[in-house]
Amino acid sequence: MDLIWNSIYGIADSTLRRLPYIVIGIIVFLLFLVAARIAGRVIHAIANRSRKIDTMLADLLGRIGSAVLTILGVFVAAVVIFPGFNPSDLITGLGITSVAIGFAFKDVLQNFFAGILILWRRPFLVGDQIRVKEYEGTVEEINIRSTRLKTYDGERAILPNGDVYTSAVLVRTAYDKRRVKFIVGIGYLDDIEKGRETIRRVLDQTQGVLPEPGPWVYVSELAPSSVNFTVYFWAESQQANILKVSDQAATGIKYALDKAGIDMPYPHTVVLFHDATGTRDGDLEKNLYLNTKADSGKQD
Repeated sequence: MDLIWNSIYGIADSTLRRLPYIVIGIIVFLLFLVAARIAGRVIHAIANRSRKIDTMLADLLGRIGSAVLTILGVFVAAVVIFPGFNPSDLITGLGITSVAIGFAFKDVLQNFFAGILILWRRPFLVGDQIRVKEYEGTVEEINIRSTRLKTYDGERAILPNGDVYTSAVLVRTAYDKRRVKFIVGIGYLDDIEKGRETIRRVLDQTQGVLPEPGPWVYVSELAPSSVNFTVYFWAESQQANILKVSDQAATGIKYALDKAGIDMPYPHTVVLFHDATGTRDGDLEKNLYLNTKADSGKQD
């Protein structure tokens, strides 16, 4: 019992002696905690003022700054309370542990850092219409882990930021307008300039076709069944608008060419049958050769 009481007394005595250090350590940690919150808000406010930094990235930077000060406060408080504590030993152990964690969470960390780079570099914004691999739609959200798209079919595609950052991304709404093209074919017997002017007249009258840059109608191919025009025009870059204007332009061109008496031929094949009576020189020679060969075979 004496040994037990002595042990309890020793612990109590040691605690009482360390009590001022514990109080000071707690106060130091609370001061660091308050400083961390203030620093996080300041960093967030400064980052928000910059037009080059996304709001989500500004919030992340504020949290990172706050977390760094909080961890530093824990180390300082631990040194105050436990003078024998050496932060370098803990950091060394964490370094070894971080290697194993890095291998285990490689994809998670890749998406995390890719998300930071996307929010920082801002290759596209929320509301842009983009295409990544086989996915295409409107950007709904960009967070640290993934990018969310609302496809044109009304579905949600969640793309890992690592795949987005390392893939080719087509931003369809990066600019206010974009060029549209399609092929229109007319018959070989029709006048090319008449067909060109008919198409240009329709484009000039189609609502949604921008006057600057103006539409272009070029002869791009002498196809087997038609003379093909490549029609170029510019329209506002939203996908719904592109589909609407393209439909109006193509419909108007079809009706205008019909009204102008210009043929829009479909692919066809011409088959020539040789005259079996041998009215052509080549057929006469072929029949003579076959008859001669047949007669020689009978004599044999």
